[in-house]
Amino acid sequence: MNDVPHIDQQIQKNLNQPNQPSWRQYARLAVGSEALGPFLRYEALTGLLGGFPGAFGLWLRRKSYPLLLGACGRGLIVGRNVTLRGASRIRIGKNVAIDDNVVIDARGADASIEIGDGVLISRNTIIRARNARISIGAGSDIGANCLLATDSRLEVGRDVLVAAYTYITAGGHHRYDDPETPIIRQGFISKGGVTIGDDVWIGSHGSILDGVTIGSGCVIGAHSLVNKSIDARGIAWGIPAVRRRERGAAAPEPS
Repeated sequence: MNDVPHIDQQIQKNLNQPNQPSWRQYARLAVGSEALGPFLRYEALTGLLGGFPGAFGLWLRRKSYPLLLGACGRGLIVGRNVTLRGASRIRIGKNVAIDDNVVIDARGADASIEIGDGVLISRNTIIRARNARISIGAGSDIGANCLLATDSRLEVGRDVLVAAYTYITAGGHHRYDDPETPIIRQGFISKGGVTIGDDVWIGSHGSILDGVTIGSGCVIGAHSLVNKSIDARGIAWGIPAVRRRERGAAAPEPS
């Protein structure tokens, strides 16, 4: 396991520097730089268009929001009240749809978020990389009210289905071994992040913990806690999740 510095604590310090204007501190979080031009563009576009209703609002965001991002393909759909933080470190492919109230948060100078072609991110979902990397492969579908968060590395393959209320947490296990130091100041322990292969289906209310690899073609049952890796084409469920059989194999006869 690797120690990871407490990124949130660093961000709190960056946002509370008495010798710097508050707009610069906010610009580092929202835009990813302190340059005045990109900051004013971010404020104008998100402030005026973020909640603009109807088809015209969708069209306006499609035309303008690519100007905020590190890269963006054609056909972007952005719903109402979408929050982008560290926007210059977010790269989005072609024909991506981002539903209402989604948060895409690339915190820290080393953070990056890459979203492949044809990805759907449903409403109220949070995707957060804290000085770390998240990649979501082409054709994947992230359900509503999910959390995908990492302090190290989170890789989601192509054509992955993640059902609603799923939590994928790659890192962020707080150290607590020193009882004399507040836990918030002791940093994180990382087990190397999470890797999810292609063509995986994760049922609703699932939890995927740091250090886990879910092989291509797997099915993870609803309400499962995955704290150990699952080999390719496995069907697993439970708390903790256990591989029950292989995808394509006949189900056992009821007793």
